[in-house]
Amino acid sequence: MKAFRPTLFAVVMTALMAGVPVMADTADKLDRVKVDLVPPPMVHPHEQKASSGPKIVEVTMTIEEKKIVIDDKGTTMQAMTFNGSMPGPTIVVHEGDYLEITLVNPSTNAMPHNVDFHSATGALGGAKLTDVHPGEQATLRFKADRAGVFVYHCAPEGMVPWHVVSGMSGTMMVLPRDGLKDPKGNELKYDIAYTIGEFDLYIPKDEDGKYKDYASLAESYADTVEVMRKLTPTHVVFNGKVGALTGAGALKAKVGETVLMIHSQANRDTRPHLIGGHGDWVWETGKFNNPPEKDLETWFIRGGSAGAALYTFKQPGVYAYVNHNLIEAFELGAAGHFVVEGKWNDNLMKQIKAAGPITPENVKLSEENAAKTKHMLAPAKAAAAPKKVAAATPAKDAAKDAKPAAKTTAHASGEKLYKSACVACHTTGVANAPKLGDKAAWDPLIARGMDAMMEVAIKGKGAMPPRGATTADDATLKAAVEYMLSAVR
Repeated sequence: MKAFRPTLFAVVMTALMAGVPVMADTADKLDRVKVDLVPPPMVHPHEQKASSGPKIVEVTMTIEEKKIVIDDKGTTMQAMTFNGSMPGPTIVVHEGDYLEITLVNPSTNAMPHNVDFHSATGALGGAKLTDVHPGEQATLRFKADRAGVFVYHCAPEGMVPWHVVSGMSGTMMVLPRDGLKDPKGNELKYDIAYTIGEFDLYIPKDEDGKYKDYASLAESYADTVEVMRKLTPTHVVFNGKVGALTGAGALKAKVGETVLMIHSQANRDTRPHLIGGHGDWVWETGKFNNPPEKDLETWFIRGGSAGAALYTFKQPGVYAYVNHNLIEAFELGAAGHFVVEGKWNDNLMKQIKAAGPITPENVKLSEENAAKTKHMLAPAKAAAAPKKVAAATPAKDAAKDAKPAAKTTAHASGEKLYKSACVACHTTGVANAPKLGDKAAWDPLIARGMDAMMEVAIKGKGAMPPRGATTADDATLKAAVEYMLSAVR
Protein backbone atom coordinates (compact mmCIF):
# COMPACT_ATOMS: atom_id res chain seq x y z
CA MET A 1 0.00 0.00 0.00
CA LYS A 2 3.04 2.29 0.21
CA ALA A 3 2.63 2.86 -3.51
CA PHE A 4 -0.51 4.83 -2.70
CA ARG A 5 1.34 7.29 -0.44
CA PRO A 6 0.38 10.85 -1.45
CA THR A 7 2.95 12.69 -3.53
CA LEU A 8 1.55 16.21 -3.38
CA PHE A 9 2.50 16.78 0.24
CA ALA A 10 5.92 18.22 -0.55
CA VAL A 11 4.43 20.50 -3.21
CA VAL A 12 1.78 21.78 -0.83
CA MET A 13 4.20 22.33 2.03
CA THR A 14 6.66 24.11 -0.27
CA ALA A 15 3.90 26.47 -1.35
CA LEU A 16 2.94 27.09 2.25
CA MET A 17 6.50 27.95 3.20
CA ALA A 18 7.60 29.88 0.09
CA GLY A 19 7.30 33.33 1.52
CA VAL A 20 3.58 33.13 2.22
CA PRO A 21 2.75 35.34 5.22
CA VAL A 22 1.40 33.47 8.23
CA MET A 23 -1.38 35.25 10.10
CA ALA A 24 -1.55 35.17 13.87
CA ASP A 25 -3.55 32.33 15.44
CA THR A 26 -6.01 33.69 17.98
CA ALA A 27 -7.78 30.38 18.62
CA ASP A 28 -5.49 29.34 21.49
CA LYS A 29 -7.09 31.97 23.73
CA LEU A 30 -10.58 30.49 23.31
CA ASP A 31 -12.43 28.14 25.65
CA ARG A 32 -12.43 24.47 24.72
CA VAL A 33 -15.25 21.93 24.77
CA LYS A 34 -14.99 18.21 24.04
CA VAL A 35 -17.82 16.61 22.10
CA ASP A 36 -18.60 12.91 22.14
CA LEU A 37 -19.77 12.00 18.65
CA VAL A 38 -22.73 9.64 18.16
CA PRO A 39 -23.58 7.27 15.31
CA PRO A 40 -26.09 8.49 12.69
CA PRO A 41 -28.96 8.92 12.24
CA MET A 42 -28.69 10.63 15.62
CA VAL A 43 -26.84 13.93 16.11
CA HIS A 44 -24.92 14.76 19.28
CA PRO A 45 -26.53 17.22 21.75
CA HIS A 46 -25.94 20.84 20.78
CA GLU A 47 -27.27 24.37 21.21
CA GLN A 48 -29.35 25.72 18.33
CA LYS A 49 -28.32 29.26 19.32
CA ALA A 50 -24.86 29.90 20.69
CA SER A 51 -25.03 31.00 24.33
CA SER A 52 -21.45 32.26 24.41
CA GLY A 53 -18.67 33.46 22.14
CA PRO A 54 -16.58 31.38 19.73
CA LYS A 55 -14.85 28.30 21.15
CA ILE A 56 -12.71 25.36 20.12
CA VAL A 57 -14.75 22.17 19.67
CA GLU A 58 -12.61 19.05 20.11
CA VAL A 59 -13.57 15.72 18.54
CA THR A 60 -11.80 12.45 17.83
CA MET A 61 -12.66 10.19 14.91
CA THR A 62 -11.25 6.71 14.48
CA ILE A 63 -11.12 5.08 11.06
CA GLU A 64 -12.47 1.56 10.96
CA GLU A 65 -12.04 -0.83 8.03
CA LYS A 66 -14.41 -3.79 8.19
CA LYS A 67 -16.61 -6.13 6.21
CA ILE A 68 -20.31 -5.22 6.45
CA VAL A 69 -23.61 -6.67 5.22
CA ILE A 70 -25.52 -4.25 2.98
CA ASP A 71 -28.85 -5.98 2.30
CA ASP A 72 -31.17 -8.71 3.56
CA LYS A 73 -29.69 -11.20 1.10
CA GLY A 74 -26.39 -11.21 2.95
CA THR A 75 -24.41 -9.26 0.34
CA THR A 76 -21.13 -8.09 1.83
CA MET A 77 -18.83 -5.13 1.20
CA GLN A 78 -15.35 -4.29 2.38
CA ALA A 79 -16.11 -0.93 3.97
CA MET A 80 -13.98 1.97 5.18
CA THR A 81 -15.67 4.18 7.76
CA PHE A 82 -15.31 7.10 10.14
CA ASN A 83 -16.06 5.84 13.68
CA GLY A 84 -17.46 2.61 12.26
CA SER A 85 -20.66 4.07 10.79
CA MET A 86 -22.00 4.99 7.35
CA PRO A 87 -22.20 7.94 7.19
CA GLY A 88 -19.63 9.15 9.70
CA PRO A 89 -20.87 11.09 12.73
CA THR A 90 -22.45 14.49 12.19
CA ILE A 91 -20.33 17.22 13.82
CA VAL A 92 -22.12 20.39 14.98
CA VAL A 93 -20.45 23.76 15.70
CA HIS A 94 -21.46 27.40 15.33
CA GLU A 95 -20.20 29.89 12.79
CA GLY A 96 -16.99 31.39 14.16
CA ASP A 97 -16.11 28.33 16.24
CA TYR A 98 -13.01 26.25 15.56
CA LEU A 99 -13.13 22.51 15.01
CA GLU A 100 -10.11 20.61 16.33
CA ILE A 101 -10.24 17.03 15.11
CA THR A 102 -7.88 14.19 15.90
CA LEU A 103 -8.02 11.57 13.17
CA VAL A 104 -6.84 8.10 14.27
CA ASN A 105 -5.85 5.33 11.84
CA PRO A 106 -5.26 2.18 13.96
CA SER A 107 -2.41 -0.16 13.10
CA THR A 108 -4.97 -2.90 12.39
CA ASN A 109 -6.10 -1.02 9.25
CA ALA A 110 -4.52 -1.61 5.84
CA MET A 111 -4.99 1.72 4.08
CA PRO A 112 -3.81 5.35 4.41
CA HIS A 113 -6.61 7.81 5.10
CA ASN A 114 -7.34 11.50 5.68
CA VAL A 115 -10.33 13.83 5.81
CA ASP A 116 -11.41 16.65 3.49
CA PHE A 117 -13.90 19.03 5.11
CA HIS A 118 -15.96 20.96 2.56
CA SER A 119 -16.55 23.51 5.35
CA ALA A 120 -12.80 24.21 5.73
CA THR A 121 -10.52 26.64 3.91
CA GLY A 122 -7.08 25.56 2.66
CA ALA A 123 -4.92 22.43 2.20
CA LEU A 124 -7.55 20.54 0.20
CA GLY A 125 -10.08 20.92 3.00
CA GLY A 126 -7.52 19.68 5.49
CA ALA A 127 -6.83 16.47 3.59
CA LYS A 128 -3.13 17.25 3.12
CA LEU A 129 -2.70 17.98 6.82
CA THR A 130 -4.46 14.82 8.05
CA ASP A 131 -2.77 12.10 5.98
CA VAL A 132 -2.39 9.16 8.37
CA HIS A 133 -1.00 5.72 7.66
CA PRO A 134 -1.93 2.69 9.78
CA GLY A 135 -0.61 3.25 13.29
CA GLU A 136 -0.70 7.07 12.98
CA GLN A 137 -2.91 9.93 14.12
CA ALA A 138 -3.01 13.62 13.23
CA THR A 139 -4.76 16.67 14.68
CA LEU A 140 -6.17 19.50 12.56
CA ARG A 141 -7.81 22.76 13.61
CA PHE A 142 -9.78 25.03 11.31
CA LYS A 143 -12.24 27.89 11.65
CA ALA A 144 -15.87 27.32 10.70
CA ASP A 145 -16.30 30.63 8.90
CA ARG A 146 -19.51 29.96 6.99
CA ALA A 147 -22.85 28.48 8.06
CA GLY A 148 -24.52 25.41 6.60
CA VAL A 149 -24.38 21.66 6.31
CA PHE A 150 -21.28 20.40 4.54
CA VAL A 151 -19.93 17.03 3.43
CA TYR A 152 -16.64 15.68 4.71
CA HIS A 153 -14.96 12.64 3.16
CA CYS A 154 -11.72 10.73 2.86
CA ALA A 155 -9.51 11.91 -0.02
CA PRO A 156 -6.23 9.98 -0.27
CA GLU A 157 -4.48 10.70 -3.55
CA GLY A 158 -5.28 8.19 -6.28
CA MET A 159 -8.05 6.48 -4.27
CA VAL A 160 -10.63 9.17 -3.55
CA PRO A 161 -13.66 7.62 -5.34
CA TRP A 162 -13.03 4.15 -3.92
CA HIS A 163 -12.77 5.41 -0.34
CA VAL A 164 -15.88 7.59 -0.69
CA VAL A 165 -18.17 4.92 -2.15
CA SER A 166 -16.82 2.43 0.39
CA GLY A 167 -18.35 4.46 3.22
CA MET A 168 -16.01 7.34 4.04
CA SER A 169 -18.22 10.43 4.16
CA GLY A 170 -20.23 12.33 6.71
CA THR A 171 -21.69 15.77 7.48
CA MET A 172 -20.56 18.80 9.45
CA MET A 173 -23.26 21.30 10.46
CA VAL A 174 -22.23 24.89 11.12
CA LEU A 175 -25.17 26.72 12.69
CA PRO A 176 -25.53 30.52 12.64
CA ARG A 177 -24.70 31.84 16.10
CA ASP A 178 -28.22 33.22 16.45
CA GLY A 179 -29.89 30.07 15.11
CA LEU A 180 -31.84 29.24 11.97
CA LYS A 181 -34.11 31.90 10.44
CA ASP A 182 -36.82 32.11 7.79
CA PRO A 183 -36.50 34.70 4.97
CA LYS A 184 -38.11 37.37 7.20
CA GLY A 185 -35.68 36.76 10.04
CA ASN A 186 -38.09 34.81 12.23
CA GLU A 187 -36.57 32.09 14.38
CA LEU A 188 -36.83 28.48 13.21
CA LYS A 189 -36.39 25.68 15.75
CA TYR A 190 -36.40 21.90 15.65
CA ASP A 191 -37.20 19.27 18.26
CA ILE A 192 -34.84 16.64 16.88
CA ALA A 193 -32.26 16.36 14.11
CA TYR A 194 -31.59 13.25 12.02
CA THR A 195 -28.77 12.56 9.57
CA ILE A 196 -29.43 10.58 6.40
CA GLY A 197 -26.27 9.67 4.52
CA GLU A 198 -26.90 8.31 1.03
CA PHE A 199 -24.37 6.01 -0.64
CA ASP A 200 -24.10 4.53 -4.11
CA LEU A 201 -22.42 1.12 -3.80
CA TYR A 202 -20.69 -0.97 -6.44
CA ILE A 203 -20.49 -4.67 -5.59
CA PRO A 204 -18.79 -6.97 -8.15
CA LYS A 205 -20.50 -10.15 -9.36
CA ASP A 206 -19.07 -13.51 -10.34
CA GLU A 207 -19.63 -15.30 -13.66
CA ASP A 208 -22.92 -16.71 -12.32
CA GLY A 209 -24.26 -13.22 -11.51
CA LYS A 210 -23.88 -13.63 -7.75
CA TYR A 211 -22.34 -10.90 -5.61
CA LYS A 212 -18.75 -11.67 -4.68
CA ASP A 213 -17.39 -11.81 -1.14
CA TYR A 214 -13.86 -10.63 -0.41
CA ALA A 215 -11.52 -11.42 2.45
CA SER A 216 -9.77 -8.03 2.42
CA LEU A 217 -9.85 -4.50 1.04
CA ALA A 218 -6.86 -5.17 -1.18
CA GLU A 219 -8.54 -8.22 -2.69
CA SER A 220 -11.70 -6.24 -3.48
CA TYR A 221 -9.99 -3.19 -4.99
CA ALA A 222 -9.52 -4.07 -8.68
CA ASP A 223 -12.96 -5.64 -9.18
CA THR A 224 -14.71 -2.82 -7.30
CA VAL A 225 -13.04 -0.10 -9.37
CA GLU A 226 -14.03 -1.92 -12.55
CA VAL A 227 -17.70 -1.82 -11.46
CA MET A 228 -17.38 1.81 -10.32
CA ARG A 229 -16.18 2.92 -13.74
CA LYS A 230 -19.44 1.76 -15.30
CA LEU A 231 -21.22 4.39 -13.18
CA THR A 232 -24.08 1.98 -12.48
CA PRO A 233 -24.50 1.27 -8.76
CA THR A 234 -25.70 -2.13 -7.60
CA HIS A 235 -27.18 -0.61 -4.43
CA VAL A 236 -28.22 2.90 -3.41
CA VAL A 237 -28.73 2.98 0.34
CA PHE A 238 -29.37 5.22 3.29
CA ASN A 239 -26.99 4.85 6.24
CA GLY A 240 -25.03 1.92 4.91
CA LYS A 241 -27.60 -0.80 4.28
CA VAL A 242 -30.87 -1.49 2.49
CA GLY A 243 -33.56 -0.99 5.14
CA ALA A 244 -31.21 0.60 7.70
CA LEU A 245 -33.82 3.30 8.46
CA THR A 246 -36.81 0.96 8.62
CA GLY A 247 -38.10 -1.43 11.26
CA ALA A 248 -36.17 -0.98 14.50
CA GLY A 249 -34.03 1.65 12.75
CA ALA A 250 -36.96 3.82 11.61
CA LEU A 251 -36.79 7.50 12.50
CA LYS A 252 -39.21 8.38 15.30
CA ALA A 253 -41.35 11.49 15.79
CA LYS A 254 -44.66 12.66 17.24
CA VAL A 255 -47.43 14.76 15.76
CA GLY A 256 -46.53 18.41 16.37
CA GLU A 257 -42.77 17.82 16.51
CA THR A 258 -40.44 19.59 14.08
CA VAL A 259 -37.66 17.47 12.62
CA LEU A 260 -34.49 18.69 10.93
CA MET A 261 -33.55 16.26 8.16
CA ILE A 262 -29.88 16.51 7.16
CA HIS A 263 -29.25 14.65 3.90
CA SER A 264 -25.80 14.16 2.37
CA GLN A 265 -24.51 12.48 -0.79
CA ALA A 266 -20.77 12.71 -1.35
CA ASN A 267 -20.78 11.32 -4.90
CA ARG A 268 -24.09 11.46 -6.84
CA ASP A 269 -27.11 13.73 -7.12
CA THR A 270 -30.20 12.73 -5.18
CA ARG A 271 -33.79 13.91 -4.70
CA PRO A 272 -35.14 13.46 -1.14
CA HIS A 273 -38.91 13.23 -0.81
CA LEU A 274 -41.08 12.57 2.24
CA ILE A 275 -44.14 10.63 1.08
CA GLY A 276 -47.16 12.14 2.81
CA GLY A 277 -45.18 15.13 4.06
CA HIS A 278 -43.18 18.10 2.80
CA GLY A 279 -40.22 20.31 3.41
CA ASP A 280 -41.74 23.21 5.35
CA TRP A 281 -38.42 25.03 5.09
CA VAL A 282 -35.63 23.71 2.88
CA TRP A 283 -32.02 24.79 2.44
CA GLU A 284 -31.59 22.82 -0.76
CA THR A 285 -27.94 23.83 -1.15
CA GLY A 286 -27.45 23.46 2.58
CA LYS A 287 -26.17 26.97 3.32
CA PHE A 288 -27.94 28.74 6.17
CA ASN A 289 -26.98 32.28 5.20
CA ASN A 290 -29.18 31.84 2.12
CA PRO A 291 -32.95 32.07 2.67
CA PRO A 292 -34.73 28.72 2.84
CA GLU A 293 -37.43 27.75 0.35
CA LYS A 294 -40.91 26.94 1.62
CA ASP A 295 -43.28 23.99 1.13
CA LEU A 296 -41.15 21.85 -1.19
CA GLU A 297 -42.38 18.42 -2.26
CA THR A 298 -38.96 17.15 -3.35
CA TRP A 299 -35.57 18.81 -3.02
CA PHE A 300 -32.36 18.36 -4.96
CA ILE A 301 -29.05 17.52 -3.29
CA ARG A 302 -26.08 17.91 -5.58
CA GLY A 303 -23.44 15.19 -5.46
CA GLY A 304 -20.71 16.28 -3.09
CA SER A 305 -22.99 18.34 -0.86
CA ALA A 306 -25.53 18.19 1.94
CA GLY A 307 -28.95 19.80 2.31
CA ALA A 308 -31.30 20.41 5.23
CA ALA A 309 -35.08 20.49 5.58
CA LEU A 310 -37.47 21.25 8.44
CA TYR A 311 -40.86 19.58 8.68
CA THR A 312 -43.52 19.63 11.42
CA PHE A 313 -45.48 16.36 11.36
CA LYS A 314 -49.25 16.80 11.31
CA GLN A 315 -50.51 13.22 10.98
CA PRO A 316 -49.55 9.91 12.59
CA GLY A 317 -48.46 6.86 10.63
CA VAL A 318 -45.55 5.56 8.59
CA TYR A 319 -43.98 8.06 6.20
CA ALA A 320 -41.61 6.71 3.56
CA TYR A 321 -38.55 8.93 3.08
CA VAL A 322 -37.06 8.17 -0.33
CA ASN A 323 -34.75 9.23 -3.09
CA HIS A 324 -37.42 10.11 -5.66
CA ASN A 325 -35.55 8.37 -8.39
CA LEU A 326 -38.05 5.63 -7.58
CA ILE A 327 -36.00 2.91 -9.22
CA GLU A 328 -33.18 3.69 -6.83
CA ALA A 329 -35.64 3.86 -3.93
CA PHE A 330 -37.65 0.69 -4.46
CA GLU A 331 -35.26 -1.45 -6.50
CA LEU A 332 -31.84 -0.45 -5.16
CA GLY A 333 -32.65 0.47 -1.56
CA ALA A 334 -32.72 4.28 -1.14
CA ALA A 335 -35.69 4.37 1.23
CA GLY A 336 -36.34 4.78 4.94
CA HIS A 337 -39.26 5.35 7.28
CA PHE A 338 -40.46 7.94 9.75
CA VAL A 339 -42.83 6.39 12.30
CA VAL A 340 -44.99 9.13 13.80
CA GLU A 341 -47.25 8.77 16.83
CA GLY A 342 -50.28 10.92 17.55
CA LYS A 343 -53.94 11.50 16.82
CA TRP A 344 -55.31 11.43 13.28
CA ASN A 345 -56.74 14.72 11.95
CA ASP A 346 -59.80 14.08 9.76
CA ASN A 347 -59.77 17.71 8.67
CA LEU A 348 -56.48 17.15 6.84
CA MET A 349 -57.43 13.79 5.32
CA LYS A 350 -60.39 11.44 5.53
CA GLN A 351 -61.53 8.44 3.53
CA ILE A 352 -65.04 9.30 2.37
CA LYS A 353 -65.85 5.91 0.90
CA ALA A 354 -63.91 2.65 0.90
CA ALA A 355 -63.07 0.92 -2.36
CA GLY A 356 -66.08 -0.74 -4.05
CA PRO A 357 -67.58 -1.53 -7.45
CA ILE A 358 -67.30 1.14 -10.13
CA THR A 359 -70.57 3.02 -10.61
CA PRO A 360 -72.34 3.02 -14.01
CA GLU A 361 -71.62 6.73 -14.35
CA ASN A 362 -67.89 6.16 -13.97
CA VAL A 363 -67.97 3.16 -16.30
CA LYS A 364 -69.44 5.45 -18.95
CA LEU A 365 -66.88 8.17 -18.15
CA SER A 366 -64.04 5.66 -18.51
CA GLU A 367 -65.37 4.55 -21.89
CA GLU A 368 -65.60 8.16 -23.06
CA ASN A 369 -62.03 8.86 -21.94
CA ALA A 370 -60.83 5.72 -23.71
CA ALA A 371 -62.53 6.84 -26.91
CA LYS A 372 -60.82 10.23 -26.72
CA THR A 373 -57.38 8.64 -26.42
CA LYS A 374 -57.80 5.64 -28.75
CA HIS A 375 -55.31 7.24 -31.17
CA MET A 376 -52.63 6.36 -28.63
CA LEU A 377 -53.29 2.62 -28.85
CA ALA A 378 -50.63 0.42 -30.40
CA PRO A 379 -51.84 -1.10 -33.69
CA ALA A 380 -53.31 -4.55 -33.31
CA LYS A 381 -51.40 -7.45 -34.80
CA ALA A 382 -53.03 -9.31 -37.68
CA ALA A 383 -54.95 -12.35 -36.47
CA ALA A 384 -53.36 -15.70 -37.24
CA ALA A 385 -55.18 -17.92 -39.75
CA PRO A 386 -57.52 -20.33 -37.96
CA LYS A 387 -56.25 -23.87 -37.58
CA LYS A 388 -58.31 -26.72 -38.99
CA VAL A 389 -59.84 -28.80 -36.25
CA ALA A 390 -61.69 -32.07 -36.26
CA ALA A 391 -65.46 -32.04 -36.00
CA ALA A 392 -66.54 -31.63 -32.43
CA THR A 393 -68.09 -34.56 -30.66
CA PRO A 394 -71.25 -34.01 -28.65
CA ALA A 395 -69.23 -34.15 -25.48
CA LYS A 396 -66.88 -31.47 -26.78
CA ASP A 397 -69.84 -29.37 -27.91
CA ALA A 398 -71.26 -29.52 -24.43
CA ALA A 399 -67.96 -28.47 -22.96
CA LYS A 400 -67.73 -25.65 -25.48
CA ASP A 401 -71.17 -24.35 -24.63
CA ALA A 402 -70.57 -24.46 -20.91
CA LYS A 403 -69.76 -21.03 -19.51
CA PRO A 404 -66.70 -20.79 -17.27
CA ALA A 405 -67.42 -20.06 -13.64
CA ALA A 406 -66.87 -16.42 -12.73
CA LYS A 407 -63.60 -15.83 -10.92
CA THR A 408 -64.10 -14.67 -7.36
CA THR A 409 -61.72 -13.34 -4.78
CA ALA A 410 -62.11 -15.19 -1.49
CA HIS A 411 -60.76 -12.25 0.47
CA ALA A 412 -62.18 -9.26 -1.40
CA SER A 413 -62.19 -6.82 1.54
CA GLY A 414 -58.69 -7.92 2.49
CA GLU A 415 -57.43 -7.39 -1.05
CA LYS A 416 -58.82 -3.85 -1.01
CA LEU A 417 -57.10 -3.10 2.29
CA TYR A 418 -53.84 -4.62 1.04
CA LYS A 419 -53.86 -2.49 -2.12
CA SER A 420 -54.66 0.71 -0.25
CA ALA A 421 -52.49 0.39 2.87
CA CYS A 422 -50.21 -2.66 2.90
CA VAL A 423 -48.81 -2.63 -0.61
CA ALA A 424 -45.97 -0.12 0.01
CA CYS A 425 -44.12 -2.38 2.44
CA HIS A 426 -45.24 -5.85 1.37
CA THR A 427 -44.34 -5.45 -2.29
CA THR A 428 -40.83 -4.14 -1.59
CA GLY A 429 -39.92 -5.94 1.62
CA VAL A 430 -38.85 -2.74 3.36
CA ALA A 431 -38.89 -2.67 7.16
CA ASN A 432 -38.46 -6.48 7.07
CA ALA A 433 -42.05 -6.86 5.88
CA PRO A 434 -42.54 -10.28 4.21
CA LYS A 435 -42.98 -9.69 0.48
CA LEU A 436 -46.21 -10.80 -1.14
CA GLY A 437 -45.63 -14.25 -2.66
CA ASP A 438 -42.29 -14.83 -0.91
CA LYS A 439 -42.89 -18.25 0.64
CA ALA A 440 -39.58 -18.33 2.51
CA ALA A 441 -40.39 -15.03 4.22
CA TRP A 442 -43.90 -16.11 5.17
CA ASP A 443 -43.17 -19.67 6.36
CA PRO A 444 -41.90 -18.63 9.84
CA LEU A 445 -45.00 -16.47 10.34
CA ILE A 446 -47.32 -19.23 9.17
CA ALA A 447 -45.62 -21.58 11.62
CA ARG A 448 -46.53 -19.25 14.49
CA GLY A 449 -50.19 -19.32 13.53
CA MET A 450 -52.92 -16.87 12.62
CA ASP A 451 -53.36 -15.58 16.18
CA ALA A 452 -49.74 -14.41 16.28
CA MET A 453 -50.04 -12.75 12.86
CA MET A 454 -53.25 -11.00 13.89
CA GLU A 455 -51.60 -9.69 17.05
CA VAL A 456 -48.95 -7.98 14.91
CA ALA A 457 -51.60 -6.65 12.51
CA ILE A 458 -53.67 -5.20 15.35
CA LYS A 459 -50.96 -3.94 17.70
CA GLY A 460 -48.23 -3.17 15.17
CA LYS A 461 -44.57 -4.10 15.31
CA GLY A 462 -41.37 -2.22 14.46
CA ALA A 463 -42.10 0.25 11.67
CA MET A 464 -45.65 -1.06 11.20
CA PRO A 465 -48.13 1.03 13.22
CA PRO A 466 -51.23 -0.52 14.81
CA ARG A 467 -53.69 -1.65 12.13
CA GLY A 468 -51.29 -0.38 9.49
CA ALA A 469 -52.33 3.20 10.33
CA THR A 470 -55.86 2.44 9.10
CA THR A 471 -59.25 2.25 10.78
CA ALA A 472 -59.87 -1.29 9.51
CA ASP A 473 -61.78 -3.61 11.86
CA ASP A 474 -60.45 -7.00 12.95
CA ALA A 475 -62.36 -8.90 10.27
CA THR A 476 -60.95 -6.75 7.47
CA LEU A 477 -57.43 -7.03 8.91
CA LYS A 478 -57.78 -10.80 9.00
CA ALA A 479 -59.03 -10.81 5.42
CA ALA A 480 -55.93 -8.83 4.39
CA VAL A 481 -53.67 -11.32 6.15
CA GLU A 482 -55.51 -14.22 4.49
CA TYR A 483 -55.21 -12.50 1.11
CA MET A 484 -51.43 -12.28 1.53
CA LEU A 485 -51.25 -15.86 2.76
CA SER A 486 -53.18 -17.05 -0.30
CA ALA A 487 -50.31 -15.87 -2.47
CA VAL A 488 -47.91 -18.39 -0.90
CA ARG A 489 -50.23 -21.36 -0.41
